[in-house]
Amino acid sequence: METSLLETAETLSTSLELVELELALKHQDCVALGFEGTVRQALEQVEGRLLFQMRLDGVDDCDWVAAVALETSNSPVFALVVQKADGGSLQVEGIETSNLPVARIVSAYADLMTALDRAH
Repeated sequence: METSLLETAETLSTSLELVELELALKHQDCVALGFEGTVRQALEQVEGRLLFQMRLDGVDDCDWVAAVALETSNSPVFALVVQKADGGSLQVEGIETSNLPVARIVSAYADLMTALDRAH
């Protein structure tokens, strides 16, 4: 199987966006800000947008999850910010590779929000 240079560049760009968000999250005071505050502050640093967040109360070994959109030169990259039930550091997962069921609705939700923004 051959991989084109364009596919490799797109994958690298997507990975770079996720890494930038992960680094921004690590530099937040999660105890003082809480989950939502931590995610929002990190998104401000990387010029991302919070789509939604929800409490999972231990479902799939997670307490909190937030769906986010990260802007790139081509199109937005969608990801999840996950707080595991064990209380470790926040994790960033691309929706394409996430095993969480909520990942399947992120792009549809983003499309809905875009349509609603255009209507106003």
